[in-house]
Amino acid sequence: MQRQFGDDEDRFLLPASRMATARPFHGGTEYDPQPEGSRASATLVRSIINARAARRRFFDEQLFSDPAWDILLELFALKCEGSRVSVSKLSVAANIPCTTALRWLDKLEADSLAVRTNDPSDGRRVWIELSDLGFDKVARFLDQISTPELAI
Repeated sequence: MQRQFGDDEDRFLLPASRMATARPFHGGTEYDPQPEGSRASATLVRSIINARAARRRFFDEQLFSDPAWDILLELFALKCEGSRVSVSKLSVAANIPCTTALRWLDKLEADSLAVRTNDPSDGRRVWIELSDLGFDKVARFLDQISTPELAI
């Protein structure tokens, strides 16, 4: 799988395995890539992310600008994989400027959907991960849209 970033004039492809260049996180709860009884998984979310990226080849990306959703999808996939990400890597993965990512992270954190943690080994870095509430809400949404009646 590959994901496209950048403007039409300056596109490059990244393999799905390098999308967020996240670090494994073993200090908290790790989630099964596909929670029991759930259709939600990192694989499903990566497919959605890739479809959203592919859409940019056909339409002006401002037509579908949805940074909060892009961030939530990336954080969900990372949590399924037992990883967290820095703000700068998250902004690259979500294909948005770092300032936009920070603004949306403020909102997601205020809504208890995301959590920031200072990196004890590097005072300049902040780790971002989906909160348990955020994970549950995205998983329930993905389960709902994965039903045959609402297939994406």
